[in-house]
Amino acid sequence: MIHRFALVSKTFPDALCKILEAVVKCVNFVKAGDLNSRLFQNLCRGMDSEHEVLLFYLKVRWLSKSNVVNRVFELWGELKLFLEVQGKDNLLGDFNEVLWEPRLAYLADIFEQLNRLNLKLQGKERKVFHLIDCLHAFLVKLQNWQRKVDAGNVAMFENLSTVPVEIEDHLLDPSLKTEITQHLKSLKSELKRYFPEFEEEEGKLVRNPFSGTLDIAALPNDVQDDFLNLKNESAAKGLYGEQSLTVF
Repeated sequence: MIHRFALVSKTFPDALCKILEAVVKCVNFVKAGDLNSRLFQNLCRGMDSEHEVLLFYLKVRWLSKSNVVNRVFELWGELKLFLEVQGKDNLLGDFNEVLWEPRLAYLADIFEQLNRLNLKLQGKERKVFHLIDCLHAFLVKLQNWQRKVDAGNVAMFENLSTVPVEIEDHLLDPSLKTEITQHLKSLKSELKRYFPEFEEEEGKLVRNPFSGTLDIAALPNDVQDDFLNLKNESAAKGLYGEQSLTVF
């Protein structure tokens, strides 16, 4: 399930993919040699920056993507100045775009949300039902975020909410709004495609075999009698209330 979720997280529109590619190129330039790394570190130190180094992005460790983008967002002013001093006009082109900073901020925010969910899916004794619950909660969040972005509200995105992204009459920039809503919509679609379990009712039997809402006719014929025996066994019902679902 974690692998499927990793595939879902690769869903990005072209504009945001372009930002990510630019971030990786800039980081690779700064980290390419010891001299550039030391010069950038001294620049950050001289500007009293919170951080002094950038982080590498490794495709084989996709969780690193969030850390890389977040660090670049925090140091994007220092990084832009460093590239100007180094005369890297080919890398500065993206920085001069009007929506570069808010797009970068949104990438940092959505990667952080994806990382938080990924970490919830990991750990000992994780049941498939726990994973489905986490994913379903994230799906509902995506729907709520899309609704709020449509209304011009980006308060749920910590970094984006600190960047001036409004135009006249306090409306969210329409092109940025479209990019974000389309991305959230595509994430929802991919979640449903990779996790058809959202639509299944079979899990109800295992989650709570003593529920009064279970339809006996929906079960296979060869297990209906066993299920009725279990459902009417008071000792088993007592154990279900005392033990975790995994132990039961």
